Amino acid sequence: MKTLNKIMDIYDNPMQIIDKFKAADKKIVGYRCLYVPEEIIHAAGMVPYPTFGVTQPIMTADSYFQPCVCEFVRNLFDLAKENKFDFLDELVLCNTCDAIRHLYSIWNRYIESVPCYIINNPQKMHDEAGYLFYRQELENFKIEMEKLSGNKITDNALQQSIELYDETRRLLKQLNELRKRDIPPITGAESLKIAIASMLMPKKEANELLRQLIDEVHDREIEDDNCPRILITGSIIDDPTIIELVQDMGGNVVVDDLCSSTKYYWYQTKKNSDPMDAIVRFHLERDVCACMHPSENRYDYLTELASEFDVDGIIYFNIKYCHPFVYEATIYRKKLEQTVPTLILETDHSLSGLGQLKTRVQAFIEML
Repeated sequence: MKTLNKIMDIYDNPMQIIDKFKAADKKIVGYRCLYVPEEIIHAAGMVPYPTFGVTQPIMTADSYFQPCVCEFVRNLFDLAKENKFDFLDELVLCNTCDAIRHLYSIWNRYIESVPCYIINNPQKMHDEAGYLFYRQELENFKIEMEKLSGNKITDNALQQSIELYDETRRLLKQLNELRKRDIPPITGAESLKIAIASMLMPKKEANELLRQLIDEVHDREIEDDNCPRILITGSIIDDPTIIELVQDMGGNVVVDDLCSSTKYYWYQTKKNSDPMDAIVRFHLERDVCACMHPSENRYDYLTELASEFDVDGIIYFNIKYCHPFVYEATIYRKKLEQTVPTLILETDHSLSGLGQLKTRVQAFIEML
């Protein structure tokens, strides 16, 4: 499994990617949200780089944020205060929740080394007024990226970036489709690591490795004890420990609806002669986030995933104080349980309560 080992090495040591970018004198623009259009950053000749947290207790951030603010947000701020994001030339956020908006304000006041920009994306989807508003927001963002890079973003460059990033999404989805088998050739933890590594890598390199990986794992056989098939959804999971816990308790995570996996690559950009309009509609027609409305479309998306991957149970893992997904989980559980058993779990981003989670997951798997 040479290709898989290469990808795992990138996941385990992401700074090697940063070092290559810096050696090539590339500017790096960090982002935290699926609604930040990577294609615009890439078309400006810069590198889009997703920011992830670490599973360590909250430290400095508790002096700046209320304790009821999302732990993932506080963790990112901790890393910024420790100068772990100083390799970024700018950080881009989106208007997805109160915690992120608060992070934007606090970041620009207290983090001097990395400026922060926020895109005010609308939270009402499939709405013409929303399209017009978001188009203007992305035009402003385009100007910001041109200033930062010193390069003009042309329609041709945007179109090429769209095609490149769609190829990454297509390949990740093609790999994910293999998990529909009775015995998937990759585990849930491997799939999460592959998706995150692909987000971190330059897309030409990622696409080449993904093509090789699909061929490599196509006929791979792994042990399977006829375990219950599990769909994991909820808040962002940027560490495989949770998925490994489900696997250790006897569940087989065959699909994961997460910001760090399926939500990133499930949809493709629709063909459009205007690349900016294509990006606008791509982001406002993806029913993947609990912060977006109408929520009925996301429910349909979840039930389709559950059906396509023939799941026996759904687990909502929500980071403590991640309000959009906490609210959504309670509403969806009543509907989902009519056809698929569903468990809701709330955990610290530091995973400090793994013992209790283990007990509840084990009971749920045994019930299935």
